[in-house]
Amino acid sequence: MMMPSMTRAALLVALMIVAPAAAATGPRELTTTAVARGLPAAKVAPDIYYFAGETGAKETYTLTIKGPASLTLFTPDGHEMVTATGSGNVTLTAYLPLTDVFTLAVSRLTPGQPYTLSRKATLPTLAEEEEFSNVGYTLKNADGFYAACWIAPGVKVRGRDAKQIGESLLAADRETVSRILRRGSETISYEVTYSLVGGVLMKDVRWPDGKVDRHPTELRATSLSDRLVREWSGYRCAD
Repeated sequence: MMMPSMTRAALLVALMIVAPAAAATGPRELTTTAVARGLPAAKVAPDIYYFAGETGAKETYTLTIKGPASLTLFTPDGHEMVTATGSGNVTLTAYLPLTDVFTLAVSRLTPGQPYTLSRKATLPTLAEEEEFSNVGYTLKNADGFYAACWIAPGVKVRGRDAKQIGESLLAADRETVSRILRRGSETISYEVTYSLVGGVLMKDVRWPDGKVDRHPTELRATSLSDRLVREWSGYRCAD
């Protein structure tokens, strides 16, 4: 008997929630060089994969299976990051906020169905590595907080702290970032590009009048100090 679509969706969501604790088999490594194959299982339980990801990388996972299934990506600290569901072919695309080990759960409505799972990953540009770092997290310390989330994944980020809110738009060249900051009634706009000069990451800020300021900086992926607390606050912006 066919299950109603809402029942299928509810079951898949339930599987995703318990994925880290109830894997059908032990975690397996997922690489970009080989297709993973899932064997038929005797009971409904997710399969867990792990992989080392890089800050700013665009990751794409493709699941091929007969029947309804889902893919769920989890952060290194165990929070559900993003999910895709479907039937036949399920594709999940995500942009990583950290250089760390992530986990991916495969949930099948019909455990007896085998599947294949592939992974693709881009090499991030300096702009992507810097601008996409910690998106989805709120960083806190004694001086305040900074929170970032996706308006449009891979393209537009919103960031805010106690004094201002800003939006960063990545250009098609994947190197140039247009930024707008709002501080009360004041609006500031400029462009940012990044380059490596003698092993130092340089940030060039171009103002509307054509003036360019150059600042040495560090990749956020490696500059999170011990006094900062990082808390997951959501992949997409709430509004």
